[in-house]
Amino acid sequence: MSTAVEWMLLIHLLPLAVGAAVSPMVLVVQLLNLSSVPRSAAFVLGSSLMVLIWLLCAGWIASLLPVAHPGPDPTAAAFNAVFALVLLVLALRIAQQPLPATPKPAAPGLWMPLLSGAVLMGCNLTSLVMFLPAVQDITRSGATGLQWWLWALLLALITLIPAWLPPAVVGLSGSRGHALLLRLSSVVIPHQRGINVGISLLLGLLLGARALLKV
Repeated sequence: MSTAVEWMLLIHLLPLAVGAAVSPMVLVVQLLNLSSVPRSAAFVLGSSLMVLIWLLCAGWIASLLPVAHPGPDPTAAAFNAVFALVLLVLALRIAQQPLPATPKPAAPGLWMPLLSGAVLMGCNLTSLVMFLPAVQDITRSGATGLQWWLWALLLALITLIPAWLPPAVVGLSGSRGHALLLRLSSVVIPHQRGINVGISLLLGLLLGARALLKV
């Protein structure tokens, strides 16, 4: 890949990766695990395993598609349009649902944080819908081998920010960082539904714009 192609891929990839990283529920549940380093690490591992499954499945599907070229791209336009529609429908459904219950700490042990990390990430449709076109962009850019895995690792790390960033903040800044995260949690938890609706609408519009640009 040339430097120009890499920069274009980065420009296309970052908005999708940041969109995939906006996961209020994953963040809130990880905040509940911060009292124990092993439990927090288990949650990160569970989330990471689910993202790895996404990556392998999406990479295989994208490898069956033709390599992208400059100009109109009906394949990318169709995928982005479908994903945009999914997000808009998801926003409507979230708005109609009752307020989610306040998350509670998982049962003692490491298996529950591990499973909750995998299940929460697996059920996180907004992240998945942004992750899939991002993998498609990487694969159809012509990246192969180690180069593909480096781009995929960047995408995965950004997507997993809600899982790994809280323990990293606590590890670097101690009690001050923990207090800051608790204040963040007190703001996010009561407004989960509104945040999720807003995120879904915004990301749906982003993918809709990407679809129009590819026509």
